[in-house]
Amino acid sequence: MKQATTPSTIRESGGRKLFRVINTLMLAFICLIFIIPIWNVLITSVAKDVDVMGADYLLMPRSFTLENYWRVLNSGYMGAFKNSLFVALLGTGLSMLITVPMGFSLAQKHLVGRSVIMKAIVFTMVFDAGIMPFYIVVRSLGLINSMGAIIFPVAISTFNLIIIKNFMASIPVSLIESATLDGCNDLMILLRIVLPLSVSIIAAVTLFYFVSYWNRYFEVIMFINDSRKYTLQVVLRSLMFESDESLGGGQYVYNNLKMAVMVLGMLPVLIIYPFVQKHFVSGLMLGGVKG
Repeated sequence: MKQATTPSTIRESGGRKLFRVINTLMLAFICLIFIIPIWNVLITSVAKDVDVMGADYLLMPRSFTLENYWRVLNSGYMGAFKNSLFVALLGTGLSMLITVPMGFSLAQKHLVGRSVIMKAIVFTMVFDAGIMPFYIVVRSLGLINSMGAIIFPVAISTFNLIIIKNFMASIPVSLIESATLDGCNDLMILLRIVLPLSVSIIAAVTLFYFVSYWNRYFEVIMFINDSRKYTLQVVLRSLMFESDESLGGGQYVYNNLKMAVMVLGMLPVLIIYPFVQKHFVSGLMLGGVKG
């Protein structure tokens, strides 16, 4: 009797091997394009002043010091860092509190006017009223120069809402009907059945919202007049483009400080991502394909 061929005994063709080699080299090259600038930022942020003088970039550490980080922590930049963290945490919580129940409601086929509501939501992705109407609405709500101007106008992302709605629409109707027969109302169904099944998509959307709020820049420069309420992105932009003469110091010392602020700006996302990484890809794929 002829022995069955197992996957481990199947020999790859020459073309297949060549494709894998080229694919690996291309992916490695793309990774280097992203890694090298970040590596340069890290190395420069911990380098001494003398090591960065005359050098446009550093790829190998010549020294190690945390002086630049201490300067940032003991300066006004920490106020901007706290503002960004406040906006990101409060905004993410509020957005998820609105997006999840709204996505669950739109996933119910018996919802009256469901099709009209979805068309109105998608309409906002294609057409924008413009900057002036946006400003007038925020001003009429009394949100000028308040953190609410950064959070409330963008509390719901149409893209994130559609992802959650698509995923929840893929949950078997039999589960919902069984819970209804057992006496569960809509809130109980959402909390006890839908949410436990939606951990992956919720983790992915939460990360999307957090990164979006953390990187808020346009709303800050448009609605915030008090510099004490500036977020880290606005301060970092000013730090990157402010003239060296206004600092009363050398350019290279200032570069060290800029890199330290940039590292602190990346830190929250780098800390959060490992905890949601296992849910990120699966949640995004499920929410984008199902429904």
